[in-house]
Amino acid sequence: MAVPVPPDRSTESVREYWNAHPLGNQYIKDPAIQPGTPEYFDHLRRWMTPYKYPWIMERIDREAARARGRLLLEIGCGLGFVTVEFLRRDVRVIASDLSPVAVSLTRQHLAIAGLDAAGVQVENALQLSLPAESVDVVWSNGVLHHTGDTARALREVHRVLRPGGRAVISHFYRRPSWMYAISKFGRENIEYREMDPPVTDFMSEAEILGLFEGFRIEETYQEHYRALPIARAGFKAALYSNLFRPAYNLLPESLAKRFAYKFSVVAVKP
Repeated sequence: MAVPVPPDRSTESVREYWNAHPLGNQYIKDPAIQPGTPEYFDHLRRWMTPYKYPWIMERIDREAARARGRLLLEIGCGLGFVTVEFLRRDVRVIASDLSPVAVSLTRQHLAIAGLDAAGVQVENALQLSLPAESVDVVWSNGVLHHTGDTARALREVHRVLRPGGRAVISHFYRRPSWMYAISKFGRENIEYREMDPPVTDFMSEAEILGLFEGFRIEETYQEHYRALPIARAGFKAALYSNLFRPAYNLLPESLAKRFAYKFSVVAVKP
């Protein structure tokens, strides 16, 4: 029997994947909608963070009120939807992503929205180009567990933050969780037909908190403990939509939270 080949965890492999799969493109069903156009961003909005997840929008509101006029580094800007929300709340933002395609799309998004960022640039979360102690807030949503070295990424977050700066990391993938169980049924994504990213690290809460050396943990959250609707068809998606989701969502909240698949942390650099 052939031995499975482990996925390539290199930065080059991660960049290649996200260049080929900008997060959001899976929801475009009409080939007439061209990436980077107003119609493209309008069509995607309801599926994207933060609009799909109310708790993320609440966190943006809260953090923006603290950071008004200050400099926030966003690690993993994707298509720029979170960037837009922070800029509209008078936060100075450096939007960054490993993927040049994502950076280009974010620039187009900001131009359409009539917003200016302090920077929109390609950055490797494992080796940021920013000087030490140069930003007030680091925001990263759904990114660091895909880098191939989450611990190193958090050390870079610590390095670039000024003393008193806030690391708002939403989120890490939690183990055990309902998504961790689903991931064991192969790398086919439940949202779209392509395989999942080459790196997706699931960790226990203790393992995650252990990575925040040199920080003071301010808040933690168990999130995404309810299974939300998805936009695709397919065998794995059908099992999710028709069997798992309705059954799991009957669990009382106190029990469902034990299997929440996202764990978010807000930490302060002393």
